[in-house]
Amino acid sequence: MNTAPDTGTERATYTWSAGRYPSLAPNLLPAIARLVSACGVDPGNTVLDVGCGTGNAALTARRAGATVTGLDVTRSMLELARDTTQLTDYNDISWVAGDASTLPFPDDAFDVVLSSFGHVFSPAAAEAGREMLRVAQPGGRVAFTAWSPDGLVGALTDVLDDYVGHDDHDPWAHLRWGNPEFVRDHLGDACELTFERRIARFRYVSPEHFWRNFAEEAGPLSPALRALDDPGARSALREDALATLDEWFADNTVRVEYLLARGVVDGAA
Repeated sequence: MNTAPDTGTERATYTWSAGRYPSLAPNLLPAIARLVSACGVDPGNTVLDVGCGTGNAALTARRAGATVTGLDVTRSMLELARDTTQLTDYNDISWVAGDASTLPFPDDAFDVVLSSFGHVFSPAAAEAGREMLRVAQPGGRVAFTAWSPDGLVGALTDVLDDYVGHDDHDPWAHLRWGNPEFVRDHLGDACELTFERRIARFRYVSPEHFWRNFAEEAGPLSPALRALDDPGARSALREDALATLDEWFADNTVRVEYLLARGVVDGAA
C-alpha cells in the first residue's frame, strides 16, 4: 500500500520529490521568461524566487542583472538548482531551504518577489502569498504563475476526482490561484493587481507521452496517482485522461492554460 506524509510541509516535500520534475521543468522556460519580464527585473534589483525548484526562474532573473535568492522547501530541488548553476556563470545566487508560508527574511527585503508555479502548491498558500507581499518593498513587484481551472489541468483534475479520493487536504487547491477573483480576494488589499491568461506549450509526441511524464512521473499529480492501488482503476483513469488530452493536443504540442498575476505593492512614497 502506498502512503504519503501527513503534515503540510512533509506533503509538499513528498510531492516534489516523488516524481521526475526535472524532466518537466524545461517546458516551463518560456512561461518563466514571461514572468521575469512582467516583473520588470532590472540590473541591481534584489529578487526572491519562492518555490524555486530547479532554479530556472532564479537563473533567468540573475541573467537580467539582479541579485537573486532562491527558496524551496525541498532540499533535493535546491541541490539540482546548485548543480544547474555549475553550467552557468551565475554562481552567486543564494539558495535557501525554507517554507513559503514562513519566509526567513525581514520585511521589505526585496525589490521583486516571484514564484513560478511555486507558492500556490504550499499547503498554506494564502499565508505564503501574504509572506511574499511582506518581504517585498513598498512599490516593489510581486508576481506568480498558476495553472488555470478553466484549462487542461483543471480538466484533468475533474477526471482524477472520479478515481482518486482525498481527505480534508484538497490536492487541487492550487487551481484557486488561477482564478483572478480569488487572487484579488486574498492579495488585492495590499497591492495593485493585473492579470494575463497565457498558454504554456508542452512538446510531446503524443498525449500518452505527456500523461506519462506530466502525471505519472512528475509534478503534483504523480503522488495522487501513486496512491491509486487498483490496477483496473488506474487503467480506466488513464483512458479517460487520454480522451481529455486529445482535445488539447495538436502538432506534437499540449496546450496548458495558466494565469500570470502581477502586483505592485502599496506604500511607495
